[in-house]
Amino acid sequence: MVTDAPTAGPAPVSRPAERVLSLDAARGLAVVAMVVAHGLPWITPLLSSLPNFVLAQVNDTASPLFALVMGISAGLVFPGPSAGRGFARALVRGLALVALGVGLEQFDHWAAVILHILGVLLIVGTPLLLLGTRWLLGVALALVAISPFVITAVTRAGGGEPGGLPPTADWASNPLVEWLVLNTHYRVLTLLPLFLLGAVLARRGLRDERAAWWCLIGGLTMAWLSYALELLGVAVVFSGDFPDQLQENGLALAAYGLVTVVALGGEGRADGVGARLLRPFALIGRVALSLYVGHVLFLVPLIDRWSPPSWTPFVIFVVGCLFVSWAWARFIGPGPIEWLLDRISPSRRPPAVSRGRSAASA
Repeated sequence: MVTDAPTAGPAPVSRPAERVLSLDAARGLAVVAMVVAHGLPWITPLLSSLPNFVLAQVNDTASPLFALVMGISAGLVFPGPSAGRGFARALVRGLALVALGVGLEQFDHWAAVILHILGVLLIVGTPLLLLGTRWLLGVALALVAISPFVITAVTRAGGGEPGGLPPTADWASNPLVEWLVLNTHYRVLTLLPLFLLGAVLARRGLRDERAAWWCLIGGLTMAWLSYALELLGVAVVFSGDFPDQLQENGLALAAYGLVTVVALGGEGRADGVGARLLRPFALIGRVALSLYVGHVLFLVPLIDRWSPPSWTPFVIFVVGCLFVSWAWARFIGPGPIEWLLDRISPSRRPPAVSRGRSAASA
């Protein structure tokens, strides 16, 4: 009898019984970076080139780190006891993110909303997690290699030019075409490799220190290589081209690797320096979706009240959003949108299984 190779299907994943500090902290770091990025228009004209460069890296880290963490989370829970139930859960949560993202785009603010892109990413990416680990890595590398050419071809087919004139064809303004390929800030095409890589990291286990160091060192190498290319005149032409992916993917991997290395270094020592540093980010990460929606809505009255440049609205915006989120997670618990999303999503296990396990544990 012929048997499948070990990489023909998803590797078994140990699902943690309790929250993982590194995963919550990485998610918190991503949403903190997003909040800071959306406050930058108030202060960018007031800063010199070096602080602006540093803050630009913070801005560029947020969206790819979101995609990486989403892939890790999906890899931890999918397929679970039932692939069908896993698909249904991803579909409901993805559609909810799409609805939230489209709704937030209707308000008068300067934020480039990512939630609907992440929703489509979750819906598109989850079925691919049935593939084996080597296949996931192969698909991720292939997408990185072809995505700049796909963006260029689709943009030109629509009558535009990447990094220049936008497409003018009617079909190019279709929301799905924009979300998948043509969005000038985020697109599923270039976030999907990080989602798949996140699932691979989940399969290796979140306490794999060797993988964490590879992410940190490899990510820093990619980011520094992108800076070197820029000094040599190979600059980013459009969002999603090779230098852009090299930089943003490198920053996301380095950020995740750093958080995980710090968390593993203090594993088992709740009062260690690493744990104390990461715990505020981890608390904010538990309410990341509510914070994201809330901070975009908070922009609207602040923009009406203050015109840039000014430090006052930036400090009010960043400190206010992060403190309220931290306090909510610390003293109340799950964010309101997280709570609602869990209520409307199919459970990870069928009710009969859940009751049986509860009875056994009782």
